[in-house]
Amino acid sequence: MGLATMEIRFYNDSDLAEAVKIFSELSLYYLGDNHSSASDISENLVNNILGPDSGVKLILAFDGNDAIGLATISLLYPAPRESAQLFIKELFVSENYQNLGVGKKIMGFIARYAKSKNCCRLDFTVDSDNFNAVHFYQKLGVPQLHTKHYFRAEIETIENLAQYK
Repeated sequence: MGLATMEIRFYNDSDLAEAVKIFSELSLYYLGDNHSSASDISENLVNNILGPDSGVKLILAFDGNDAIGLATISLLYPAPRESAQLFIKELFVSENYQNLGVGKKIMGFIARYAKSKNCCRLDFTVDSDNFNAVHFYQKLGVPQLHTKHYFRAEIETIENLAQYK
């Protein structure tokens, strides 16, 4: 598997089929038998994630014409000294391309973009049982933060919160 033809770039509309393929692999990786269908992934990407109201940017890594990795990012504000914060929601590399430097190159792409947008920091979360991801970020020299608590409101809590008017 040579990566001589690897390209990392922001998503464009002609990438939908490849984006669906790599997101399908991600869904299978995280959810197993409960993974999302390709049609559900496509509909969500088109109507929500990459729609006009979304602040999400999708980064894709390609080996030739095949998507082999992805990252989803958003710029957030406020951040110190009127700069921006870049939040990485997901970074995923196809199983056949892991440990080949793809994730590192995607992080480099993200870091260059963050610099171009005057971001003072990159923030992201890692599941505590995802030891490979924890090790990956430690190898890149990214310190783990212990001064924040991570909260998640899921469907029932969202329903309860929506009642506040």
